Order: sequence, then C-alpha cells, then structure tokens
Amino acid sequence: MTADSESGFLAQSGAGASERMLRDVLDNLFAFVGVLDLQGRMVEANRAPLEAAGISRADVIGQYFWDCPWWTWSKDVQDRLQQAVARAAAGETLRYDASMGLPGGARITLDFQMAPLKDDAGRVVRLVASGTDITWRKNAERELQIALLRTELALEAGQTGVWEHDLVTGEMVWDTRMRALFSLPAHIPVTQEMLDSMIHAEDFLRTREASSLATDPTGDGEYEAEFRLAGADHTANERWVAARGRCLFEGETPVRMIGIARDITDRKQREGHIHMLMREIAHRSKNLLAVIQAMARQTATAGGTAKEFETRFTARLEALANSQDLLVMQDWHGASLRDLAKSQLVHYSDLIGRRILIDGPDVMLKPEAAQNIGLALHELSTNAAKYGALSNVDGRVHLNWTIVQDHDEPVLCMTWRETGGPEVEPPAREGFGHKVLKRIAANALEGKVTLDFAPDGLVWRLEIPTSYIVHGRKPDPDEASDELGNMSALGAAPLAGRV
Repeated sequence: MTADSESGFLAQSGAGASERMLRDVLDNLFAFVGVLDLQGRMVEANRAPLEAAGISRADVIGQYFWDCPWWTWSKDVQDRLQQAVARAAAGETLRYDASMGLPGGARITLDFQMAPLKDDAGRVVRLVASGTDITWRKNAERELQIALLRTELALEAGQTGVWEHDLVTGEMVWDTRMRALFSLPAHIPVTQEMLDSMIHAEDFLRTREASSLATDPTGDGEYEAEFRLAGADHTANERWVAARGRCLFEGETPVRMIGIARDITDRKQREGHIHMLMREIAHRSKNLLAVIQAMARQTATAGGTAKEFETRFTARLEALANSQDLLVMQDWHGASLRDLAKSQLVHYSDLIGRRILIDGPDVMLKPEAAQNIGLALHELSTNAAKYGALSNVDGRVHLNWTIVQDHDEPVLCMTWRETGGPEVEPPAREGFGHKVLKRIAANALEGKVTLDFAPDGLVWRLEIPTSYIVHGRKPDPDEASDELGNMSALGAAPLAGRV
C-alpha cells in the first residue's frame, strides 16, 4: 500500500469513526433531531425520542414529516409544519412552540426548529427538524400567569397599589394604582423626597420610624405604617393610606423593600364616626341617668304604695325608652316629631285619626328636644287618659304644631288641646308631670310654656327656637311609623298621677 493510499484509508477510517460517534450521540440524545429531504420526507431520526414516543424508525422513515404520528392529531399543526418545510427549503430557519401528540392522547410542547442544511456551495440539500420538550416550562409559565392574574384581580378589587424601593440606588417604582393613590402622573419619576413631601407633617416621623425598624437587620424586616396625605387638614377632606412591605437583605445589608398600599380613608372615617358615637353615647348616658334619677325622685315624692310607684315610674321609663328608640333609628341625628307623638300615644293608637288628631309639617327634632318633648307628651296623654279627654267616650285631643315668626325669629309652636272631656279643675298640688309640662321642657329647650286648666279642656302650648330642629334632613314617615307598632312596653299602660 502506498503512502497516499494509506493516508486516504486512515482518513476514511477516521471519518467513519466520527460519523458513528455522531450517530451514537444523536441516538442517545433525548431531544428530537430528524433529517428531511427537500420535499419534507423523513430521511433520518434519532432513536431515543422515537422510543420514548413508542414509535420505530420504520414508522417514520420515508414518511412526509407532517404525516408522522406525532402531528396527525391536529390538521392545523400539520398545515403549519408543511409551510415550515417549504420555507426552510427556500433557505429560511423557523422556530416556534409546537404541540406534539403522544400515544394515549397526551400532549407535550416542543421548542421546535426547522432549518436548512447547505452544502459548500450554499445550496440547500437537506432540512433538519429538531425539538426540545419544554412542557414543564410552559406549565410553569401558565401557573405563573394564573397566579399573576389572581394577584392582579385581588389588587384591583382592593384598589391596592404595589411599590418597590431599591435601597442601594434609591430608585423607586410604583404601579398605576399606586400613582393614582397619590395623584401622581405616570411621567413623573418617584423619589424619596417627593414621597416625603406627600406625607402629612404630623405622620412623617411615624413613617420614618417604621422604615428604620424594617431595615434593621436584627428585626423581622416588616414595614407597616398608616398616614395621611399632605394638603388637607380638615377631617372631612383627609385621605388616609395604609402601607405594608418587607425588606430584603444581602447578609445584614438592606437592599430592597417591596410592598403594597391602599386607601383607608373610608375605614378611618368610620372609626372616627364610631369614636364620636361612643363619646356621644357616654355623654347622653350620663344625661339619661340624671333624667331617670330625677324621675325616680319626683315620682317617689308623689306618695302612694310601692306598687303605685312601680307603675308610674315604669310608664315614664317606657316613654323615655320610646324616644330613645326613635333616636337610635336615626343614628342619633334626631327624631321625627310626628313619630315621636305616635310613640307616646302608642297605647291609644286605635284612637289616632278618630279622637286623637295629629297635624303638623314634617319636622326632625334634635335629640335633646325629642327627649324632653317626648316626656311632656307622655305626661299629657297619661293625664288625658285618667282625668281628661281620653277618660270618657266623647273627648277629643288635637295635637298640632307649626313654625311661626316671633319678633323676626322663627319658632316651633306646639299645642295640645283637649275638648269634650270631664270638666277640668286645676290640680291641688304640683307633681312631677306638672313640672315636666311647665318647667323642665321650657327650661331645657329655651322655650316658653303655657298651661291652661280651662274648664272645657286642658290646653298646653310650647314654643321653642327652631335651632332645635334638624335642618336638611327629611324623615321617612313610613319607615319610622312601621317600627312604632313593634315597640315593646316596659310595663303596664300608663297610670301616672294627675298633672
């Protein structure tokens, strides 16, 4: 053998060994690699992915690539492959995600590529199809998208903004909801100085203390602060923000804070309203206890047995409770005068409209007026039932009110007039009911009272300033009146002593 022929033999032997090695590598490569002719027929394919798919080489060699078992589950997939073959044969390389079918109906996703194989002259002589299973990545991406969507929906529902602060560079990033919360346009960059200027001066130190605690490596890294936005000092115009976040550390160095923020103005206003109501309730409870104490003392001075005291005192408590019920229905803003009258006449509701006539405009009384007028109406109705117009079958009561001018100042004028009852005689002594009618209501409400024991029927007239009327709030007669019929009595029907 000549030297040239020996070297040629060795070269061929080396080339053959390299080809066999390359073939072994491809056959054991789990990623799919196939060689096609220019018409798209399979010429070669590596063994491992064929076996994994339960397919032999004989099933695919010589077949058009798009007719191989992996793709026949979808006509759209086959059409796209056929187009990819044509474009690769023209010299183009294509890459896209392809859905591949497996025996039993399972599907996997491939990172798929169709590329031309060219000779030394640059002519396309073969096509190479390859694909790597990225199903796990696609599933992870899908789960991540779902998680992000859920988070986005939750943030949107709660009107919650997201913020991030790079503690190394000082860069701050806010999403659109965060910017809307602080009324900051999208084109304006966020800086620490700008954020500091948007926090109410009285709350600034509190937010700084929260930041210091969060960035302390000995702490838990949690940031939490509630603060008002600057620019509105009046309570009604205040805007409150609650911010929460967490600091990330590298070793003991704080490098980043990520958190959320939302508008809590409504919550703060509700809390403020509750605190105001609690203070109001405490104040009114003290006043109410003082009234009850006076009622008990004055009722006791009327004499009589313990049973008589219990009956009179319970009836007066019931009258007071009825007024309180009306105020509670209106959240302590006031009480409708019409409903107040009906509540104090609830024991005679069958007579209203026949023997008891109630007439007057819709008026809302302030709480102190409702309480005192309610007690007066109770004493009037009790006296009328025992001694006056409601003690027989013919008597009538006319309760009316109106707003009149008195020396250029409007006043609420209220009149209780009895007719058709027994002949009236002035009382021999002044009891608690007399004091309520003649002094307490007038003094407490800066008003004037006329109490006339005319023989043909008692007449009580009260005038109070219209400052005891709640303006700009209209009562709902139907709603409040429906509640009156359900009021529970605290005791027996009123049997208090004569006025």
